[in-house]
Amino acid sequence: MTILLSFLCIISSQAITAQDSIKTHRLDSALRTIKDSDKKVDLILEFLEKPENQYLVNAVDLANRALVIAQKNNYASGKIRSMIKLGNSYFRSSDYKKAMEFAQKSKEMSEDLNFDKELANSLSLIGTIYSELDDFDNSSPCFFKSLELFEKLKDKEGISHELGSIGIDFFSLQEYKKALEYYNKSLSIALEINSQSSIKMQYNNIACVYECLQKYDTAIVFLRKALAINNMLGDKLGQGINILNIGYDQMNNGKFDDALLSFQQSLALFTGLNNRIHMAECYINLGFCYHASNRLDESIVNFKKALTEGQKNEYYRIVASAAKILNQIYTGKKDTLNAYKYLVFEKQAGDSLFASKQQKLLSKFELQYIYEKKEFERQQKQKAKNILILTLVFCLIAGLIILGLVFSRLRLKSKLVVIEKEKIELAKEKLESELNIKNKELTVNLISLIKKNEMLSDLSSEMVKLEINAKGKETKDAIAKIQLGLRNKTDDNLLNEFSQRFQEVHAGFYEKLLSVYPDLTQNDLKLCAFLRLNMSTKDIAELTRQELNTVAKARHRLRKKLEISGSDTNLVTFLSQI
Repeated sequence: MTILLSFLCIISSQAITAQDSIKTHRLDSALRTIKDSDKKVDLILEFLEKPENQYLVNAVDLANRALVIAQKNNYASGKIRSMIKLGNSYFRSSDYKKAMEFAQKSKEMSEDLNFDKELANSLSLIGTIYSELDDFDNSSPCFFKSLELFEKLKDKEGISHELGSIGIDFFSLQEYKKALEYYNKSLSIALEINSQSSIKMQYNNIACVYECLQKYDTAIVFLRKALAINNMLGDKLGQGINILNIGYDQMNNGKFDDALLSFQQSLALFTGLNNRIHMAECYINLGFCYHASNRLDESIVNFKKALTEGQKNEYYRIVASAAKILNQIYTGKKDTLNAYKYLVFEKQAGDSLFASKQQKLLSKFELQYIYEKKEFERQQKQKAKNILILTLVFCLIAGLIILGLVFSRLRLKSKLVVIEKEKIELAKEKLESELNIKNKELTVNLISLIKKNEMLSDLSSEMVKLEINAKGKETKDAIAKIQLGLRNKTDDNLLNEFSQRFQEVHAGFYEKLLSVYPDLTQNDLKLCAFLRLNMSTKDIAELTRQELNTVAKARHRLRKKLEISGSDTNLVTFLSQI
C-alpha cells in the first residue's frame, strides 16, 4: 500500500548517512558562493524539494537553517516555506505534533499576508497529517480548500498533488471508485505537465486500488509503468518498492516462481541500499511465497530473518506477521516450545501495535484539540481585528461626515460672508454714489451761489457808480445804505445756505472735527468744508469774496491747527478721510 511504503521509505533513509553527507557538503559549497540571504534560503528549500532529497536525515536541520536566515532578514515567503518544509520533515519522522505546529504557523502567516500558494501548501500539509491519523473529517476540507487555491492560481502541479491527496482519503475509506476517479484526474494533469514524480506516484496509487480490488494483473501494469519511470530517473529505492509490489501481486495470482524472482530482485536492491525495513518486507514475502510452494524450511529461514529485522527496527507489523506464521508452522510440527516462543513474540508485537494505534488515536485527539483551540484563538483575534477595523472605518466615516458638515458650514458661512460683503460693498457704492451726487449738487449750488454772488457784486458796483453820480446827500446815503444791506444780506444768505446743504451731505463732519480739534473757529470749519469739497483756493476766494493771499494764509493756519506738518500730507486728502 502507498501509505505503508511511504513510511518504510522514511525509516530506511536514516541508514544512508554517507550519501546525505556528500549532498549536504555540496549544498554548503554552493551557499558559500551566494551573498544574498534570500537566495540562500531559496537554494536550501529548492535542494530539499528535490525528490532524491525528500528523506535526508538532516532535512530538519537544513529547513531550520533556512528558517533562521529568513527570520533574520525578514524574508516572509522564505519563513513560510521553511516552516512548511519543517512540518513535512517532522511528519515523515512521525512527529505529528511538531508537524502540525509548523503547519498552523505557516497557515496563519500565509493568511495574514495573503500568500495563496503558501496557504495552499500549508493546508495540504495539515490535511496530510489528519489523513495519516485517519481523521478524514478534518483532512478532506483542507485538501479541497488547498485544491481551490491551486485552481485559482492555475498551478497544475499543485492541482495534481491535491487531487491525489483527496484520492488517498477516499482510498482509506475504501471508496475505491472515487479514489480511482481522483487518481486518474491527478494522473491526467501530471502527464500534461510531464511531472515524472507525480506520474509515478499516481501509477503506484492506482495500482494500490486494483490490488485491493484483487485485480492483480491490472495492478502489475501500473506498477511496471511506475518502474519504467524510476529506471529512467535512476531511483533505486523506487525501483525496489515497485518490484516488491509486483512480486506481491504475482504471488496473489499464484505465480510463485515469478514472485520469488521479483522478491529476490527487490531484496538485492534494498540490500545494496542497506534499507533494513524493506529488506524485512522482502524476507516476509519470500517466506509466504516459499510457504505457499510447500518449501517449508526456506520459508522458516525467511520468516525468521523478517522477524529479526522487524525486532531490530521496531516494525511491529512485520514482527506480528512473521511470529504468527512461525507459530502456526511450529504448532503444525508439534514443536510446542518454539510455537509458544513465537506466540509470545506475536502477542508482544500485537500489544505494541495496539499501543501504537492507541498512541495514534491519542495523537489524533490531541492534534484536534490543539488545532481547534488555535483556530478558535485565531478566529477570536480575527474577530477582534475585524471589530477594530470596523470601529476605525466607522470613526473614519463619521469623521469624514463631520468634516464634510464643518466644511459645508464653513463654505456656507464663507458664502454668506461674501454675500454680506457684497451687500456692504453695494451699500457703500450706493452711499458713495449718493454722496457723489449730493457733492455734485452741492458743488452746483456753490457755483450757482458764486454766480449769484458775482451778479450781486456787479449790482453793488453799479450802485457804487450810482452813488458817485447821485446828486444830493440824501440820495447818496440811501444808495450806500441799500448797497451795504444788500452785500451783508447776500453774504449771510450765501454762507447759511451752503452750511445747511453741507451738513445734509456730510453729517457729523463738523462734530468729528471739533471732538479732535476743539480750537477750530467757525471760519476754520467753513474752510474745512470748502476743502472737503475739493475746492481750490481761487474758488474759495471768489465764494468768500476774499483775496487769494488771504485764503492761502487761512489754509496755512488751518494746517497748524490740524497739526499737519510737512508737505507729504495733503490737506484736502486729510479732510476727506474724516
